[in-house]
Amino acid sequence: MKLRKLMTGVVVASFALGTAAPLFADDGHEHSKKKRFEESQVRHDVMEHFNDGFGKIKKIFKKEAGSIADFPAIAADMADAATKTKAAFLKDTRGMKGHTEAKDIIWDNWDDFAQRLDQLETDAAAFSEAAKTGDMALFQAAMGKVGKNCKSCHDKYKDK
Repeated sequence: MKLRKLMTGVVVASFALGTAAPLFADDGHEHSKKKRFEESQVRHDVMEHFNDGFGKIKKIFKKEAGSIADFPAIAADMADAATKTKAAFLKDTRGMKGHTEAKDIIWDNWDDFAQRLDQLETDAAAFSEAAKTGDMALFQAAMGKVGKNCKSCHDKYKDK
């Protein structure tokens, strides 16, 4: 019963932070169908690991698929994606033809953006370690940090 309360708390906390809903959503926006240029596609693919990871976690909490035993592998995949995120943005793609959700201000504010990606990598690694412990309180706190980091960056640097 205590484990169920903690798992419910993770989902509730994610939604309360405003991090889970946009990550779990299949947005269905027109931008999803637009042709991306290569760098945009690479960035999109890296970021989709986070979306997919949060989606898998949601399904586990809702008892639709998987089990909590899957959390370490999911979190490890997300942590691996975090190590690739900054490299996916190194090239300034302002003015390139094709679709991207990356705002041009990324490269005007590179130091801030890069720091956020470094923090994402740190947070995702901590999330991966927390998932290995089986301690749902640690897992919840670490997942909240990753989600909050994603949301804060998207709010400032991603076109919706």
